[in-house]
Amino acid sequence: MKDSINILFVCGYGVGSSAMLEAVTSKALKARNISANLEHAAAGEVGGYVNWADIVAVNKKLMDIVDLDSFRGKHVIEIENMMDGEGIGNKIQSIVTEHYQYAVKG
Repeated sequence: MKDSINILFVCGYGVGSSAMLEAVTSKALKARNISANLEHAAAGEVGGYVNWADIVAVNKKLMDIVDLDSFRGKHVIEIENMMDGEGIGNKIQSIVTEHYQYAVKG
């Protein structure tokens, strides 16, 4: 049985914004005792993560660009402020509490 969730952070071109998003969110998840595997990818690379990701976090500006159809049944989070680790952590915590309780440690 799984003991952590998989979260994919998506950016436009893979030049670092998704890596930054991953970093600020990691800190928020640790504070909430949520066990998660985090990855980041450019919009054109998301297809390789369809079977891996439980949650997909996408910048609001990219929602119409990223092919999210293949992530049906997964949880997609729209990110408005990439520096708001606490706000993103809250969104993820809400999903985890409802669907992935096994990922909460302690």
